[in-house]
Amino acid sequence: MTTLPLVAELQVSRLQAIGDDTGTLLVAESGRQVPFAIARTFVVTGVAAGAMRGHHAHKRCQQLLVCLSGRISVLVYDGSTSHTLVLAGVGESLYIPPGIWAEQVYEAPDTILMVLCDQAYDEADYLRDYEGFLAWRANGGKEQA
Repeated sequence: MTTLPLVAELQVSRLQAIGDDTGTLLVAESGRQVPFAIARTFVVTGVAAGAMRGHHAHKRCQQLLVCLSGRISVLVYDGSTSHTLVLAGVGESLYIPPGIWAEQVYEAPDTILMVLCDQAYDEADYLRDYEGFLAWRANGGKEQA
């Protein structure tokens, strides 16, 4: 039986930053700073300060949320425990394994979030209904019969 991840296991980390007087380079390599092979990358921009996005979990997809600018509060929930983690600087990141519900509040104007995923987009992988997510968790991460 597979053990589903818990919110208590999540923590904010920082990507490696290499900087000099010409700027800063953020490094995100599969198997190093990113704990999976990257299959998809997308960037979220233009979100009004105070707006919330996310509102879902994944059954299989792993994600690394990376703050490129601004400030993002990330509410994570494992079916019994919730916690808010803050990405408040360039390169601050949060690994979200499958089976964790996540919502992001964009706290500052001009916030930019980059998301690295180990899966291509697949709508069937999403748990968008919160009650359905709770039922999926209660069933050990399996679909209801």
